[in-house]
Amino acid sequence: MPVDPNLLAGFLLACLILVVTPGPDMAFVLGQTLSGGARRGWAATAGVYAGVLVHIGLAAAGVAALVAAHPALFAALRLAGAAYLVHLGIQGLRAAFRPAGAAPVAALATGLGAAFRQGLVTNLLNPKVGLFFLAFVPLFVDPARSAPWLQMLVLGPMLPLMAMPFYAVLIATAARVAGRVRGGAAGRWLDGAAGALFLGLGLRLLAGSPR
Repeated sequence: MPVDPNLLAGFLLACLILVVTPGPDMAFVLGQTLSGGARRGWAATAGVYAGVLVHIGLAAAGVAALVAAHPALFAALRLAGAAYLVHLGIQGLRAAFRPAGAAPVAALATGLGAAFRQGLVTNLLNPKVGLFFLAFVPLFVDPARSAPWLQMLVLGPMLPLMAMPFYAVLIATAARVAGRVRGGAAGRWLDGAAGALFLGLGLRLLAGSPR
């Protein structure tokens, strides 16, 4: 086994705590589910965790350390991610406040592929995710056991795998609520709630708040 069993147990416990702690990924998936139902929520989840896997690979390869060592690059990625989230938030709010009978606004994702891409892009453009894995996963790596990069690649994907049952409950609950109130003024309220979530995430990232 490439990782130490005792360190693995500690890592899994830490992952469990992280999974149930509210954060940007959870808010993004919740917003997509409220706006478009369970299938869109799952598509957004797949996009988010595809981005997580990319960040894990970059952290293992040392790219995240390179970003951390260059503040201008880190700031550029952070600003791009914040701008994208603010854009999604504004689109959601536009959909919420459109006059009754007006043509629909292209808010948030318009299909499963779009939801996946949005989840992927928002995650990839958040450099804090890569730095999180760069700082967190090595705490459970034993250099004397096997190559650190190999242990990081083994440990990293366990976080999204452990998140799946929790996200299943979150998505099912949010989809049920959205299904009961979808349509008319209530539907616009859901668009506005999702837009406000994304706008808040963008402003939080822009302000440089910790993940």
